[in-house]
Amino acid sequence: MRNFRFDSLLRLPALGLLLAATSAPAADAADAPDAVAAAVHADADTAADTLPPEAQFHLMAGELAAGRQQPEIAAREFLAALSYFDDAELAQRATALAAAARDEDLALRAARRWLDIEPTAGDAREVIARVALRQGNLSEVDTQCRALIQGHAGGQADGFRQVALILGQTDNAQKDAAIAVMKGLVADWPELAGAHHALGALALRYGDLPLAENAADRAMALAPEERDYALLLIGIYVRQDRMANADALIAKLLRKDAKPAELRMGYAKLLLESDHREAARTQLKKIIEKQPDYTDAAFALGILAINDRELDAAAAYFKPLLAGARAQEAAFELGRIAEQQGKFDLALDYLGRVTRGPQALDAAVHRANVLAQQGKLTDAQDLMQTLRRQLPQLAQRFYLAEGQMLIDNDQLELALALYNEALAEFPDDGDLLYGRSLVYERQNRVELAEKDLRVLVDADPEDSRALNALGYMLTVHTQRLDEAHALIDKALKLEPNDPAILDSMGWVQYKRGETQDALVLLRRAFDRFPDAEVAAHLGEVLWSLGNRAEARTIWDAALKEAPDHPVLTETIQRLNP
Repeated sequence: MRNFRFDSLLRLPALGLLLAATSAPAADAADAPDAVAAAVHADADTAADTLPPEAQFHLMAGELAAGRQQPEIAAREFLAALSYFDDAELAQRATALAAAARDEDLALRAARRWLDIEPTAGDAREVIARVALRQGNLSEVDTQCRALIQGHAGGQADGFRQVALILGQTDNAQKDAAIAVMKGLVADWPELAGAHHALGALALRYGDLPLAENAADRAMALAPEERDYALLLIGIYVRQDRMANADALIAKLLRKDAKPAELRMGYAKLLLESDHREAARTQLKKIIEKQPDYTDAAFALGILAINDRELDAAAAYFKPLLAGARAQEAAFELGRIAEQQGKFDLALDYLGRVTRGPQALDAAVHRANVLAQQGKLTDAQDLMQTLRRQLPQLAQRFYLAEGQMLIDNDQLELALALYNEALAEFPDDGDLLYGRSLVYERQNRVELAEKDLRVLVDADPEDSRALNALGYMLTVHTQRLDEAHALIDKALKLEPNDPAILDSMGWVQYKRGETQDALVLLRRAFDRFPDAEVAAHLGEVLWSLGNRAEARTIWDAALKEAPDHPVLTETIQRLNP
């Protein structure tokens, strides 16, 4: 069973980029854990002595539930308190807690109460619109989106941007409904360029390239000098692989743009989003040639080098950034590089410099991993326990990180004990249950692993991760290949481009004797994610077909990256001793 972990630093969302969306900076959780904890457990100011006893009771019960990490109960108690008095901040908090509990009906109730108290609360309208879209109530979605457009402080065009972001964050199952709502809105603002721009960006998000192009063309016809609209059309050209069109339009923009570096950076992000890596690298290097101190371009080049496993080159990009605004991020990446190179003392030094910003918690987890690799397992576990104590609201995350660390260091009994402890504290946490199934599978306790995974599949029949994990485990450890195939097939329909699922399907097809079909899928999986286990599977299929030279080439390359990978080494020893 695999748990692929992807580097998402360059997976920039096309919709957000093309809409030029802005968001608040991430909270520096590691900067002040006491402040974070205080915010989570903050007492409601509304619990004053002047409130009725019933309201005070519900407020107290809600605070206790929030402190115990029981968001659904807390949200219900706060809603009950709000039946006695009006308080927009408390309604906002109830809405956030309901959303954290993934209780859509409760979140909808809380957001409606919030909107009753504060009719201008755009965030409340956004919650209502999101839930209504998932529930298929398009009339409600339309109502809330219109109100957001008409009431947006930045004007109607910015309102359309916000609506496109809301409609673009639903599942693909609701994409037709989302686009239908946007089309209806645009029809009522036919001469607003920003409306067509938003429709184009939304259509691009959902892969409807003809609609996206038509909308982008209309936006540019209405506002030919608007840079963002041209960028949208460039993004569409990139997705269509019409690179000559994209290059021509970006060149036209560059000739008259006052900030060419920023424009090239935007183009590079669009190229990366569509996996045109070399073209993106070319744009980034052109930025550096003109502006050597342009840190965003240097940082992106460093990430590209890491992904290409050119670690020394990556470090050369990051080191000059240690003295600038991205020092914390650069130190984090340099720590990761040193960790991969086995330079553990250097890794600890770099990671120890990351004391604030969104990387601070990840840096602490990586420090624990480095300590474990140095054989200092007790120190590593002590660090993880300290993090759980300081930030109890993130306890599940730290349990998962420690569990993975123990699995990676082959400490399966310790990992099992940890997951049992965590599940006693958080019995309904699916990620922890999935983690324990990994341990059981490593221990060849297949029945127990299957039991945990069945709980996840029964709770959510469309959990592609659990479906794939169960199907792959049955493929590897049992002869129940038809059952495994059905599980993986369902996962693949839910996530058709996921390399882990593609690999699982290829492997079960190979086991079922469907060798040519297996080869096609395994090549796709390997192209997307050249992991050692995928390399082992692809090499074995090639070997069985007589393509032994290609199999050896793939294995040799994988061995350089993961010389001790158990599946890879077992495969090579079995087939080519």
